[in-house]
Amino acid sequence: MKRLRNSVVKWLVISLLCLLLGFFLGKFKQDILDEKLSVMAVDLHTIKIRNQRVETDLSRVQIISVSDQQTIKSLLQSNKQLQNELAIVNNKLYFYEGVISPELEKTGVKAHSFEMTENAKTGGWDYELVLMQSKKGRRFLSGNIDISLSIFEGENLKKVSLSALTETLEKSFKFKYFQTVQGSFVLPEGMMVDEVIVNLNVVGNRWYKAQRVEQLYDWRVLTTHDVGDASEYDSSDNSTTP
Repeated sequence: MKRLRNSVVKWLVISLLCLLLGFFLGKFKQDILDEKLSVMAVDLHTIKIRNQRVETDLSRVQIISVSDQQTIKSLLQSNKQLQNELAIVNNKLYFYEGVISPELEKTGVKAHSFEMTENAKTGGWDYELVLMQSKKGRRFLSGNIDISLSIFEGENLKKVSLSALTETLEKSFKFKYFQTVQGSFVLPEGMMVDEVIVNLNVVGNRWYKAQRVEQLYDWRVLTTHDVGDASEYDSSDNSTTP
């Protein structure tokens, strides 16, 4: 009986020691976990601060980018306005030179006017291009016509031939005094146009030298009917090939 009592006491002591050991081991692990959690909390706070700084820097960059884009658009608009004003002056100068000194007027073809009208039935645009020959010469002129659109593609401009938008594009001319070129086209949805570009290429012969004329028309002027004659807002590049 005494031996049994000693065994029970021994097992109780061993059990208490195991419990104490387990308690201290658990507390030690808990302290380690608490320390790791504290370190992770500090790291998380640091990451949040860095993230806030990155977001602030990104916002500043976006603001600067938007400001730069607005500045570029404003400069482009101002440049286009100056080009239009210069074209008006050049056209008037060309007209008065022809009146005062007709002998100085160059022979060859000229895009006298270009008009556009929105077609409510088709949802497209009808255009009319009038070609004229200068007063000197008065012989038959022949050549090719190429009409293109300068469209916006993102922040850039892209040139698209009108032949890609219509199957009835007249591509040649032959006349002695004047010729009217008419046609129509439909713009794809979402396409934004900046300018209409008319290129005239005169075939050289015994009376005329080969000639290339490029005429630019502002789309907003062409499609706004209360701004006056659109021919005053065009700009041209007239070159002759010997």
